[in-house]
Amino acid sequence: MTIKLIERIPVSYSAAHSLNDIFSDRERQDVLGGYEKLERCPKGNTAAACKTNLFFGFFFDGTKNNYIRAEAGKNHSNVARLYDCFPGLSTPTVLPENTDWIHKKEEYSHFFRVYIPGVASPFEQIGDSGTGLQETRGAAAGYGGEGRILWALLQAINNIHRYFLKKPLLSPDETRSILNRIVLDRARRRLMQPRRQFEREMPNDEQNEKTRLEFEKILKRLHAAIAVHMPDKYGNARQKDPATVKKIFISIFGFSRGATQARAFLNWLMSMCTLDARMCKKEGVMTLGGFEVAFNFLGLFDTVASVGLGNTLGNSLLGKMFDGHGGWADTDDSLRIPPGIPCLHLVAAHELRRSFPLDSISVKQVLPPNCDEVVVPGVHSDLGCGYMPGEQGRGLDSMGGDMLSRIPLIYMYRAARLAGVPLKLEFANEVAKERFKVAPETIKALNAYLATCKVRTGTLTAIMREQGKNQILWRRSRRPTSKTPLEASASFGRASNFDKNDLHSANQEFEQEICEFEEWLAGKGKGFKAKEQGPGFDNTHKNEWEEIATWWNSAPQPGAETLNFFDNYVHDSRAWFKLIPKNPDNEKDMIEKLKEMESRRKRVIQFNETEAKIVAEQQKNTRKYYGKNSGMELQPFKPLDDELGDDGRRAAEEFGRTGKIPRMKTKGREPFDSSWASYGLSGKAGYLRYRKVYSGYDSVLISSNRQPTEEAVA
Repeated sequence: MTIKLIERIPVSYSAAHSLNDIFSDRERQDVLGGYEKLERCPKGNTAAACKTNLFFGFFFDGTKNNYIRAEAGKNHSNVARLYDCFPGLSTPTVLPENTDWIHKKEEYSHFFRVYIPGVASPFEQIGDSGTGLQETRGAAAGYGGEGRILWALLQAINNIHRYFLKKPLLSPDETRSILNRIVLDRARRRLMQPRRQFEREMPNDEQNEKTRLEFEKILKRLHAAIAVHMPDKYGNARQKDPATVKKIFISIFGFSRGATQARAFLNWLMSMCTLDARMCKKEGVMTLGGFEVAFNFLGLFDTVASVGLGNTLGNSLLGKMFDGHGGWADTDDSLRIPPGIPCLHLVAAHELRRSFPLDSISVKQVLPPNCDEVVVPGVHSDLGCGYMPGEQGRGLDSMGGDMLSRIPLIYMYRAARLAGVPLKLEFANEVAKERFKVAPETIKALNAYLATCKVRTGTLTAIMREQGKNQILWRRSRRPTSKTPLEASASFGRASNFDKNDLHSANQEFEQEICEFEEWLAGKGKGFKAKEQGPGFDNTHKNEWEEIATWWNSAPQPGAETLNFFDNYVHDSRAWFKLIPKNPDNEKDMIEKLKEMESRRKRVIQFNETEAKIVAEQQKNTRKYYGKNSGMELQPFKPLDDELGDDGRRAAEEFGRTGKIPRMKTKGREPFDSSWASYGLSGKAGYLRYRKVYSGYDSVLISSNRQPTEEAVA
């Protein structure tokens, strides 16, 4: 299959809720029509009327993305938006009842949809509060990801039980107990099938087999509970009410760490289904509850693992030991796309944070069969969404209809439906339809930018290199010392003070970064000829700087189409992302910090005034008692420093007067220079860099511009 830059988008995307607009006549009749026959329950007194298929949809949200929390800011992720148009029964208590499917729900009793909130957000079903230390660990290291995968596996079992017996097999309390007994990692997945006759036993195999044994217990309970509904060798069941199930079709979606979870979940679900088939003595197929399972589609938005210690640590000693693929998220097993699974992976063209390396679905740049990897302009959350309408001044529509993230949403929606996923936007509620609307101006702006791009197919590296170059050139044209600085742009003017503070502070850091880069380049001398990077995008900034130096002084300024696109549609993911603790990444926390700053400022002023009076009085009494020239002078009073700095002190005072966030400097981003303020993390993580991309192995980084053949990497 193909790796490519996204193609020009048709204006029909602005009417995604209309089947006649978003799909061609042939697609509606030949493709969707065929899938709909599988979805419908036959009616009448014929034998066919007693047979049906089940449809399961699993939706893994990204870090800090949470359907309920997003209600206030209208910043639902694209995974949550896709969940809205998958019909059928929801998992009880996860989401409010007002999110349930409404349209002819009696016709979708054989459809089940499962939503999994992102790590670093509340998910009480697994005991994750999404606050305090759990939130910090979730955001930094993916804490809670394994529990979410296991919970989803148990819901697949519950779905079958719910279809036949109208209640789950496993209660919420029992589910939480199971979460504490099962570990998901590569060693345990290997043992989901018994060892072959002469296979050597590995250390810890006895301990690692416990995961399989736990799954066997649960599956045996399922088989016993639905025994009268399970098919015999001829496909018939003793009890045909509500129906005889022919096949279970499964679709899976994920964004960011949710995409990582989706990939691991797919592999574990296949292992569980293979185990079920062995228990049911069915060879050559995968089953669940004895029913054959087929996987329709895997839809991924910008996979970022960062599980455990990740690429945040760069080239430090720890950074070389850990790469964000800990536990359940290893690259060469759990994150691989199994053969034959249709998959679409949308990749963010302009994400550059060191903490957000990409895990390509390719293996040494070769895509698995039936898989596509499409590069989409924008940063991480411009693909998966999560930005609020108007955030950073991007967008004017209060409902977010002019946001760039709507385009990858609809692109994924189309691909999924054409692959057989039973998404039904045309029958979803009006709120769900509103969340799919995209303005024609946004489509026009993207297409105008795409027309300037030269590399459209080939290696992921070649496409990403051009996109990275385009972004750096745009940013250079908006540096503070340019004639058209970022601060003079219309989008900056529209932004809130909170966003302006981050954007301006980050732009000031970029200016310092440029000065350091140009000083390094000048130090190379006039005879220096920069070379493209060799294989393996590493974290060594000098290699990346040399790559940038190949075009820094010769590349033309970006045109109006590029300037408009980045100015008004692409967010700055580094500006708001605060790696260093106690630096708020949202307005609510910033207001709390300003309250603390103002309180501290006032306390220190009061303390200094009181202490100054006391010392002055003591000085007066000393002089009176000993005489003015006695030499018994007290030390002058030294005022206590509030440690806010001039800018922080001014900001705190202004906040105290207005109650609003003032213009001020912010910090705490991934540092572009090493310092103890960054806890010793490796530096050079600013804007003059490329994104790190893994290709199926921890040690394989995509950088070669040569397209390898399958024979070369076999």
